[in-house]
Amino acid sequence: MSGIEMRMKKLFKGKKNVVISAIDHVVMYGDQAGIEDSREAIKRCLDTDALLMSRYSLKRNWDLLASSNAPMPVIRINWSSAFYYPLEYRKGFTEISTTVEDAVEAGAEIIISSLFLENNDEEMETVNVGIFSEVVRQKEKLGIPLIGECYVVEHNEITPEQLHLKVKRVARIMAELGADMVKIFFTNNFVEIVKNTPVPVFCIGAEKLNTDLDVLKKAYDCVDAGARGIIFGRNIFMAKNPSIIVSALNEVINMGLKPEEAAAKYKLV
Repeated sequence: MSGIEMRMKKLFKGKKNVVISAIDHVVMYGDQAGIEDSREAIKRCLDTDALLMSRYSLKRNWDLLASSNAPMPVIRINWSSAFYYPLEYRKGFTEISTTVEDAVEAGAEIIISSLFLENNDEEMETVNVGIFSEVVRQKEKLGIPLIGECYVVEHNEITPEQLHLKVKRVARIMAELGADMVKIFFTNNFVEIVKNTPVPVFCIGAEKLNTDLDVLKKAYDCVDAGARGIIFGRNIFMAKNPSIIVSALNEVINMGLKPEEAAAKYKLV
């Protein structure tokens, strides 16, 4: 068994599907409600299976993640202009901001890195593939699993079919380049993406949903279509009671409880 396989087994802990949250927004654009205090945000997510964060957030708050039942730290490796929402950049220029070795030094057990493609810049996208491949080489040497992230910046500006086809292509490319898992949008034919992607697939929340019931419904739809879990940021750390929503999510994605039943059981709306 390799280090990558061992850490992936540890992530799933014998569960079929996992609940992961993300508080790495501030490394991208610096200002996110609910993460003004990273330590408090981490405390609100301690019932999750893993937690996406920056290297220095982990270094400052390592003690919260040192217990045997704490979430596995997932450290972001790349920084991309496409995530810098204050200036509405669109193309997705990307750079390694934290090496895999530095992430491991800080305590990372999993890493995440984006791959931006199909943004009408052939040269930049070729460079992005080179950067992603370098991350793969680094994580293979250290035995750390990589979550490849396909974030479609223009998802609100294209048709559902265009979104589906782009996610399907990029997810497979990331897997073939060496990603051990992928983080992607839920689409209108998600089963097709799962069948086309030879590694575990996680769905993102994308936007803050209106109600906890909406969060449970999205998670249910994702795993029903073949996802191995969800990576929700604001829909967990900005919830009124994150611990309760995580418990409800686990029952929905692992026990088969219907979203409406879980919402009633946990008194969510």
